[in-house]
Amino acid sequence: MIKYYKKKSFLQIEECWFDGAITFKDLFSLKVIYHNKNSPSFWGIKETTHTLELDLEQEKEQILANFSKAYRQQIRKAEEEGITVESTSNIEEFVAFFNEFASKKGTYSTSRQRILEKKNYLQMSFAKHQNSVIAAQSFLVDEDKKIIRHYQTANKRFDDSLNKNFVGYANKFLLVTNIMRFKEEGYKIFDFGGYAANTTDPSLLGINNYKLKFGGTVVECKDYYSIPFWLMRKTAKLFGLNGTV
Repeated sequence: MIKYYKKKSFLQIEECWFDGAITFKDLFSLKVIYHNKNSPSFWGIKETTHTLELDLEQEKEQILANFSKAYRQQIRKAEEEGITVESTSNIEEFVAFFNEFASKKGTYSTSRQRILEKKNYLQMSFAKHQNSVIAAQSFLVDEDKKIIRHYQTANKRFDDSLNKNFVGYANKFLLVTNIMRFKEEGYKIFDFGGYAANTTDPSLLGINNYKLKFGGTVVECKDYYSIPFWLMRKTAKLFGLNGTV
């Protein structure tokens, strides 16, 4: 199980992934459990969610064969173009790159604090071309359950000096290179970071389709919230308050 504490002003939120429960002692705390497929929770508020999972216990050749033909071609193209992938511990560089992308996209930013809060549960990676970062991704790593969750992603697609197809190749190559690395390290499940079931939103449908072309399977999960956290979350959404990831 992944467990860490996130601070918001003077508040402290306990975030867990893949396992855990909201117990009686959590009734007056700020706690959330994401993507739990195992334990019931009787004291929390439950929401059904979905994600897309890739079975990493398949043979490497089978995993690649399940990708769409277009994706396989783009991944080869990235290699031919000289895209390289490297893990990084440079928080400042990752945060700066991610926040530039988030600002242009109009979505959540991140911070050094948010990265450090996740301790060793978070791994970061860059796709580079001629020493320039083209894409960045981070992953939540559950060593006990052998689950990897794709957590953050950013790229240079808003940079007018770069070909958008080239950026897309780099982004996919970064993701696939990490998938294969995690497989080699013995992880069993790669979680693509959520799936919007039954949506009619064109943007979400596009994201769903992007993920499905990697050959994963849609699975149902449960999120559990302590009552104070659920109320805080609803209030923030009501007033359109943005946070950080």
